[in-house]
Amino acid sequence: MIVPVNIVAVQVNQNNSLFVTTGVDYDNSGSIVGSEITSQYTLNPGDSLEGQPVEVVNIANALWTPAVVEAYKLANPVPVVVEVVPPLIEQAVPVLVAPIETVVDAPAA
Repeated sequence: MIVPVNIVAVQVNQNNSLFVTTGVDYDNSGSIVGSEITSQYTLNPGDSLEGQPVEVVNIANALWTPAVVEAYKLANPVPVVVEVVPPLIEQAVPVLVAPIETVVDAPAA
């Protein structure tokens, strides 16, 4: 009988981030007869561990001390998004025009 077995692999990167791979191995009486990767993702020091597999939480809690998290944040600051405002187009100077009736009815000079 083939039985699915959930697997988790965690790679610790040089910057203390975690590369996580989850998947399923298909076991047939002790022999792996197939594998399937279900997800791969990176967690950085200080990221939320909510919903992560127990193995990932245990490794992150052991590795991500407050000093490690602070060092990571200093080395990888969050980029500041600056809104680019397009330059203003020079506006035309308004021209006042007198109504035609005013010009016609004006006395001759």
